[in-house]
Amino acid sequence: MHKLIQIIAATILSLATATTVQAQQPQWIEITKTESGDRVFFDTASQVKLFDAGVKQNTFRTMTLATTAGRRSFRQRYQADCFKGTLALRGLDLMSNQGSLIREVPLERADRESVIPEEGTIAASIWRYACSQF
Repeated sequence: MHKLIQIIAATILSLATATTVQAQQPQWIEITKTESGDRVFFDTASQVKLFDAGVKQNTFRTMTLATTAGRRSFRQRYQADCFKGTLALRGLDLMSNQGSLIREVPLERADRESVIPEEGTIAASIWRYACSQF
């Protein structure tokens, strides 16, 4: 009986672990393209949503894939404040064509400021997608 309980517990634990690992895999959705043709993707699995009285924020990652030779792909971390209508860049990483990290780009303090994206810009498309899920 004790051995049967151990087998059942191990099976449940392995299923729970597999589900957790699967849930953490990036799930990329293309949300827009740049003027140069680069494709911008939203990682739905990276989202951390905060929803409380007067607070509606979404922290997430995007990936911009370069489509022309000589250009680099990069990954960004953003925080969208859906009540205030602002978007803030929190991190920037240069990526190889295979998707591995080349280096993290240090950001100046001014680059981290929350701004209201101008209508018709890539930033506005990113903010709109991030906040449409609330």
